[in-house]
Amino acid sequence: MPAISLVFGGISIILLAAYRFLFRTGRLPNEPNEIPTWIPFFGHAFTFAKDKRSFYRWASDKNHEQPFSALIGGRKHYIFHDPADVAAIHKQGKSLHIRGFVRFIYISIWGFTKRDADKMWDIKPEWHRIDTDWLLQPEKNQVITEKYFTKLEEQLTKLDQRIEASPNKAVNEAGLKAVVDLEGKATVQTMYGETTLELNPGLLDDLTIMVRDGFWGLMFRAPKFLYRKSYDARERLIVAFANLIENIDTRKDVSTYIAERTKYLNSHGISPMTQGADLLRTMFAKSSSLLNSMPTGYLAMLHILETPGLIDQVRDELTAAGYQNLAPAELVQIIPQKVPLLRSIWHETLRMHNNSLTVREVIADTQVMGKDRAWGLQKGNVVTIPCGLMHFDEKLHPDPDGYHPRRFLDKDLGGEGEGHAKTTKPFGGGSTHCPGRVFAEKQMIGLVAGILMRYDVEITSPTYTIPMVSEFDDIANRPPIYFRFSKRKNVGAAA
Repeated sequence: MPAISLVFGGISIILLAAYRFLFRTGRLPNEPNEIPTWIPFFGHAFTFAKDKRSFYRWASDKNHEQPFSALIGGRKHYIFHDPADVAAIHKQGKSLHIRGFVRFIYISIWGFTKRDADKMWDIKPEWHRIDTDWLLQPEKNQVITEKYFTKLEEQLTKLDQRIEASPNKAVNEAGLKAVVDLEGKATVQTMYGETTLELNPGLLDDLTIMVRDGFWGLMFRAPKFLYRKSYDARERLIVAFANLIENIDTRKDVSTYIAERTKYLNSHGISPMTQGADLLRTMFAKSSSLLNSMPTGYLAMLHILETPGLIDQVRDELTAAGYQNLAPAELVQIIPQKVPLLRSIWHETLRMHNNSLTVREVIADTQVMGKDRAWGLQKGNVVTIPCGLMHFDEKLHPDPDGYHPRRFLDKDLGGEGEGHAKTTKPFGGGSTHCPGRVFAEKQMIGLVAGILMRYDVEITSPTYTIPMVSEFDDIANRPPIYFRFSKRKNVGAAA
């Protein structure tokens, strides 16, 4: 028996070695080096799914921080993170395409039918123009931001009332839930109208359930019975937004941006249910940017509360900028331009915690001229740019594992003077650079400013660990970290 086992083991090793050799054939001569795997088809998929940031950092170290490739779920992924290589990839729009990935996400996450996902892509140039006009054109972006700051003030006033009604004049609440209630509700009212939230008071709870209880189940189209809570929450969200579309003419509280977008999609025969799925997408990941801004606001608060003296420094900056003398809508005069420390905190929180990927499908053999050489990319494979690799590159960001609130503050203001434009990519880049990024910054800074200028805040959880990544599903499934809010004494808030 031992001899048979040895023979069988030897044959197995030979077959695996043969498979590994055969699978690496058909490469272009200058492809990025491949990280070996012994697992057919799946390759590194399980390691990737468990902790993609750690996987990418391990593989990058193994390959001496050069671009590399890895088999993940039956497809070869080319991994790049150097800013020069990333810039070159973004210029290859004809042969490195995002359509396949977008179609997959539309169908899996947002609940589009295949037909409707294709139809939305076909008319994308115009609705994307509407998005960029309202989210990036300063005058139109200001209209949205002024309303957001006004609605945020209303939500803060409600928190004031809860504090005043409590026996000890304080409220103890899970930090993430507090951020969702304050920023999330203000954003929904700003974009989709007060009526939408009044008719669907559980809207943001459903968003949390959808992501927390089955994001990956949705992603890979798992059977509904396995992730029923998530599927049902998504359905309620789509129906709520479809109801908005059906009654758009009477919803006078809907933003002009959403009304203009709806008018265009109606003119092309896009159904209310499809538009409902699309508004879910915009709320979570595009125009309303709750995917990035809410977790980032929560994590920024944790770092500010943990860093000795930082609360006072943020308050001093806001006071010097005139925060207390401005009405909510007037805060656009100082946020974000006149609060450089808060801007640095925003960018540092994104750098340290954002875990997003930029993905492109290679639809034709391509040569990319990168930092110091050309890289061959073979048709049918995938290009992936994990922002975490760039964000934790010590050559770009010294002490990358440390949180430096002044990392992106100019040196003449007492900061470290790092730039963020080319060395951080939390919102992607190129032609698919997220247009919601400008509003997202104002959402987070407005939220943090409103909380710190109005309340004394402390972390009350006896033990806790700040999450490493800002992915909503990851944070929402972790033990909550509690904040205690009480009104500051003898301090005025924005009128």
